[in-house]
Amino acid sequence: MPLIFLVTSTLATAQTTPHLTHRVFAYWGYNRAQFSASSIHFTGADYDFILHDVLAKDKPEAFTLNNYFNPKNIWIPQYNYRVGWFFNDRWSFSLGLDHMKYVVVQGQQVALNGTIAPSRSAAYATSGETGEARLTPDFLTYEHTDGLNLLGFDVDHYSLLTHSGNGKHALYLTQGIFAGPVIPRTDVRLFGEGINNKFHLAGYGAGLQLGVFALVADRMFLRANVRGGYIELPSVLTTGMSEDRASQHFWFIQENVVLGVLIGK
Repeated sequence: MPLIFLVTSTLATAQTTPHLTHRVFAYWGYNRAQFSASSIHFTGADYDFILHDVLAKDKPEAFTLNNYFNPKNIWIPQYNYRVGWFFNDRWSFSLGLDHMKYVVVQGQQVALNGTIAPSRSAAYATSGETGEARLTPDFLTYEHTDGLNLLGFDVDHYSLLTHSGNGKHALYLTQGIFAGPVIPRTDVRLFGEGINNKFHLAGYGAGLQLGVFALVADRMFLRANVRGGYIELPSVLTTGMSEDRASQHFWFIQENVVLGVLIGK
């Protein structure tokens, strides 16, 4: 009996739990995203109208080695990068960018109400009555493709699921919250007029996330994550004229896979 106790105690002592406390991490990866329908309010010289329940989608690049792993092209797809710090073995704080892309679907029929003066668009002029409009290039193209940039501050909790005896490999379930400003570069053509705008603080986003975190050889990790949240954009640049603006809000879901490194011991 004493021998069994000694062996059991020795095996328990030999088990080493993963060490994350006070370590710095950084990662890079890619995402896909889905968006709820959104009503978009356009204001400017000689117009003030709302398009209701507008559908939009993301704009992923075809998956090829050149598109995703060539250093000169890695900024083109929908990407995520982040740096952070483990406060202890269960909690981390981080700051990073989610570069999503948001494209209003062309050809859809939407409800329109508001005013558009003939001086701004003879083809789409309306004096306030509710009607319908088809979103075609001569009326509207609207994209946050450079992109829908959420600069998020994240707080994450790590629940250890399993680990190797030496503590160098482990699998965690992660749960977290995030919030931060949204700084899109919006490409708009309204009534045939517009530009690819400069980066602009247009609003904010916030939400929750759930994922898995796989630690490999104590130095690298692979993380798969689902983020869901709300984005409010009260000040979107549109045609390039100073008074022309759009506003909208919507819900989103984002799935991402990232590869990262841990620094420190």
